[in-house]
Amino acid sequence: MNDQYVDRLIQSYLDNGLTEPEQQEFAAIMSQSESARIRFWELAEIHGLAPQAVAMLGLNLDEDSLAASATAHAEPSMWSRASSFTRRRQSGFALAGGVLLGVLISAFAWPVRGMPQLPTPTRLTTEGFESGSSPAVTGLPTIAAQWSGDFSEVVTAKQEVFPAEGEKMLQILRADYEGKPQPEGSYCGDLYQIIDVRSLRDQLSSDGTIVHASAMFNMSRQPEDEHLRYTLRILALTSDLLADGKQYEAQILDEYALATARQNLPLDNDPRTWEKAQTELRLPAKTDFVLIHVGITYGYMATDVRRITFPGQFVDDIQISLSNFPR
Repeated sequence: MNDQYVDRLIQSYLDNGLTEPEQQEFAAIMSQSESARIRFWELAEIHGLAPQAVAMLGLNLDEDSLAASATAHAEPSMWSRASSFTRRRQSGFALAGGVLLGVLISAFAWPVRGMPQLPTPTRLTTEGFESGSSPAVTGLPTIAAQWSGDFSEVVTAKQEVFPAEGEKMLQILRADYEGKPQPEGSYCGDLYQIIDVRSLRDQLSSDGTIVHASAMFNMSRQPEDEHLRYTLRILALTSDLLADGKQYEAQILDEYALATARQNLPLDNDPRTWEKAQTELRLPAKTDFVLIHVGITYGYMATDVRRITFPGQFVDDIQISLSNFPR
């Protein structure tokens, strides 16, 4: 989702300037996106409106209720991120509000007057690789509902890495696929799936529709001078783009897609911890297909080590869902 668009909604909310349709959209975004919730408190703090925002939400921020709520409900990652933010901003309001807002939203109870209860997201794809079937190794897929990309295989625990869920996970092996033209110099291992949303065309035209994606990433211990990153990307595509052999190429898809969203962050060097990637995209009305891209890549700096092979990089628990709200 466009960061500037989210910022505008947040600013309008803080200024009491949201229309009724915008209130519904604002509630949907806040309920589905942790990054948007953190951004809410960041903007409130920047403009000195954190106390007012807390009052608008009707939150009780006495120390006893805050501690009880944080202990009972808040996820450790949410607490650590809110704490980190508070240390930077030197404000207790961001921490308290952030934790309690996360608690309230996770319980589907957004405490703002006039906000309707949000619809339950529709699950589009869940992939934990428990079937044992490895994805196709033919690059970008040409049919829907099939994982395809670079060389990879489904494995069980190995190299001190245990699956994030279940007993299996996917190991990315190489940065090329069968028959890839000029594979020399490749250093990005990619996995894709196409999701057909043409049956939702009326819904896309009349409603606000957001695709949410998450995936877990991990790697075995690597030399300290080797830096790797993970990528999770959503692209909204048309049927014409998929049929165009010149435009439907991995390196130029961003240029021709209707809209894109991504998260790209470094992998830590601790096999005991999985990193969770999350991103979301509001689908344009003309969207026919959604392309999900999951990737592992070596660093971008000219001095970074780059190889076509990956010695111990893993993906697990890919979740794709869809939520709608009336305009």
